Amino acid sequence: MTRSTTLAGPVILALAVALVAGGCGSGDTKNNQGAQVTAPGEAPVRIVSFQFTPQTVTVKAGTKVTWTNDDTAIHSLKDTSPLATPVSQDLGKAATFSITYERPGSYSYICGIHQYMTGTVTVTP
Repeated sequence: MTRSTTLAGPVILALAVALVAGGCGSGDTKNNQGAQVTAPGEAPVRIVSFQFTPQTVTVKAGTKVTWTNDDTAIHSLKDTSPLATPVSQDLGKAATFSITYERPGSYSYICGIHQYMTGTVTVTP
């Protein structure tokens, strides 16, 4: 009994250190749904193999999200949320399109050409 009590302190300390260290970082982290969470500034989304990567991105208000087409196929961005931002022009390979999200909320979008391609930007305060 004394031995397990003695070990409990170091085990709890090691767990606490691991939890604190896991919470420290450079600002870009993944939440439990695998979405990219970024500090205000810029957040990249790649268009690869007819998918938005990441499909869901979580950013702080004031962040500029930039989509880059890495496919050889042409794609476009069409906001399907109440924000109703302008539709992008057709994006050829390596072309980009950006939107700065100022207000918290959930903003869904699709590829205007391949409407099965979907994504979401979640903006936090």
